[in-house]
Amino acid sequence: MLLRSTISLFKKDLLIEFRNKYVVGGIVLYVLSSVMVIYFSLNYTDSVHQLNPVIWSIFFWLIILFSSINAIANGFFREPEGRSFYYYYLTSPQAIILSKLLYNFIFTILLITLAFTVFTVMIGNPVTNLPLFFATALLGGTGYSFLFTLMGAIASRAGNNATLVAVLGFPIIIPLLIFITKLTAASIGNTEMTDEALKNMELLAVFDIIQLLLAYILFPYIWRD
Repeated sequence: MLLRSTISLFKKDLLIEFRNKYVVGGIVLYVLSSVMVIYFSLNYTDSVHQLNPVIWSIFFWLIILFSSINAIANGFFREPEGRSFYYYYLTSPQAIILSKLLYNFIFTILLITLAFTVFTVMIGNPVTNLPLFFATALLGGTGYSFLFTLMGAIASRAGNNATLVAVLGFPIIIPLLIFITKLTAASIGNTEMTDEALKNMELLAVFDIIQLLLAYILFPYIWRD
């Protein structure tokens, strides 16, 4: 029953997204314009081909960060209040939050894929350890999507204040960014998997699992408030 409700709500979110293409179009435009600004700024100083790996990773994940905030937060804000009452009698809060987490996870992974492709074409691809980078992208995208989904749920119950998503997520996003940038820099600088990289991946995976459990446990109290 829970799985069936989760899949049905996930399909509903996909249908709404296909009907409102301006959200996806806006995110794509934001990624393209951000990368173009970075490219022209670096090209002006003739440093686009001598870009520091750490700076490359910071640019990359900051674009993903701001893009995902705008996209994921809208998942709850675009739901009319009357529909929430309808969901209350139709399904469980666990199915709602799981469907949002699944949808936002897939959306974030597609966003990372788009940004990485545009970065590779316009700025270059300094990554030498692709398995480590892809694992980092998967874990980092999971952390982004889980965090802002939960923050969006809290903000939606506080008057649909989108600013609250960034305020609540800022203290938590800092350790997540530290792990991600370290792993991305490691994937650029080394071709082998080091012990430090494995440790950071384990910590990042634990961080994602904690966020999933918190969302699953806390959302029913938030939703029925």
